[in-house]
Amino acid sequence: MRIQSICEECGRPVQASYTREGNEMFLEKICPDHGTSRELAAEDADAFERWIAFPSVAVPPRVALTKGSENSECPLHCGPCENHLMTACCVLLNVTDRCNQHCPWCFAEAEHRGDGSFCVKDPSLLEIERWLDRLTELGEERKFNIQLSGGEPTVREDLPEIIAMCKSKDFEYVQLNTNGRKLAEDPAYAIRLKEAGLSTVFMQFDGVSDDVYTALRGEPLLETKKAAIKNCGAAGLPVTLVPTVLKNVNLSQTGAIIEFMLENISVVKGVHFQPASFFGRRPDGEERVTMFSVMDEIEKQTNGLIKKESLAPISTGHPLCCFCAAYMKEADGELRPLSRGGSCCPEEPLEIIRRDRDFVLNKWDVRAPEERSCCAAEGPLSFDDALAMFKDNMFTISGMAFMDDTNLDSERLKRCRVQVLSKDERLVPFCAYYSKIRR
Repeated sequence: MRIQSICEECGRPVQASYTREGNEMFLEKICPDHGTSRELAAEDADAFERWIAFPSVAVPPRVALTKGSENSECPLHCGPCENHLMTACCVLLNVTDRCNQHCPWCFAEAEHRGDGSFCVKDPSLLEIERWLDRLTELGEERKFNIQLSGGEPTVREDLPEIIAMCKSKDFEYVQLNTNGRKLAEDPAYAIRLKEAGLSTVFMQFDGVSDDVYTALRGEPLLETKKAAIKNCGAAGLPVTLVPTVLKNVNLSQTGAIIEFMLENISVVKGVHFQPASFFGRRPDGEERVTMFSVMDEIEKQTNGLIKKESLAPISTGHPLCCFCAAYMKEADGELRPLSRGGSCCPEEPLEIIRRDRDFVLNKWDVRAPEERSCCAAEGPLSFDDALAMFKDNMFTISGMAFMDDTNLDSERLKRCRVQVLSKDERLVPFCAYYSKIRR
């Protein structure tokens, strides 16, 4: 299978192919100046071949922002061009480059630049308002889902105002990507964010022991994470745990992270595994782990409670980008699959877009503690109580395999659903935004 990639040394577009060697699958490429390189694509080549066969729908962006030249130049002009096959579901707004941590692993190289210089000035509220207006122009009838990211967005004192601005402009889903530190320090802060209109918290959560956080974040943070989750629960804010997964650091805690979620399911509504990508700030020497290995470990470490066959790609993305499934935790502790990766989409493009974005909007729901106790009484449940109990015990298991300079695949970029609004107001696929082609 031939594709377009880039040279990890010089960033020039090069031809590449997926090739099988024994039980493994590799992405191999040749640069005229830097020779041959290859990167692991899957530890299980049979699983890779089954996975790549999943069908995907195509709903191109309403507006092409750049002009694609020859295919050989892909992805240098990404922004997106007329060859892009899928409109975004979620758009990242980087509202700051500052951070209150200095993690050894950071794809955004937050807080300091590579040359040691300090970060640039935060965008003003007026600039962010212009970004939102631009997204309104670019989007469809059902607006993009918004992810406020950085850096660490909570270092901005005006974050509640940014969230309220998003909601005032009819962006239904506003997600906060955060390390959770400020949420842990101040219980009232979670309430302020909820009242401003925040939909959900995507919280950095790498494991259930402090040695993991020391390795990945440079300090012990487990109690901080637990305090943040407690405060989010009191505010009625749903949390998704987001582990950055490394083979020799925390892959062995895959099952323990899921178990932690199940123990806190009234607040924690999912785990979104992210195998580490090799861009940004990082130590040397760590081996890549793929999403196929993560899925293997999910089944193995949950003793089959969650099976690989219940996980599948979403129909609106490239099969190699992610996996997802929704489950119901039964009263006896069993987990019942509710879906098989995403949803069955209709043929009408606007309906595909709406359902795709609404799935993200509606899959998490957290009631305040006093509301969660209302269903504990004996006797028949009303429809509303039954629905509430369903939402209380529903969760998702998902994963996103971001690309980097070593394994970039332009076919995946063309179907990217997670895009970043660049400073020149283009919508750039996440993996292209942080790769060598942007430097």
